[in-house]
Amino acid sequence: MIFDKELRAEVKIQRDAIHQLLKHHLPKCELTLIGDSEIQLTWHSNPHCIRETLLTCSMYGDWQFEEHQWESQTYVDNYHYSTDLNVDYTSPANEVVNALMKLL
Repeated sequence: MIFDKELRAEVKIQRDAIHQLLKHHLPKCELTLIGDSEIQLTWHSNPHCIRETLLTCSMYGDWQFEEHQWESQTYVDNYHYSTDLNVDYTSPANEVVNALMKLL
């Protein structure tokens, strides 16, 4: 969560621009905006497995990628990891999307 109001406002503008780019690049992915600094990307690969990823901005303005996968019947987390994308809120939105696309 970002506590600095000015940083949060800047991140939200960039997050919205990233969201628009991702709608174009990932048309089969369900995109959900969360708060001012996160985008949830969800794929339903089969009826029993859900892959969920988050593009989230840290409280310092750094963009990170998180991934979770679990079996939907038991909600047992199969795996979870987080990766720093080495871009921040001052980077252009297309650089953030390019860094994310390299991981997907």
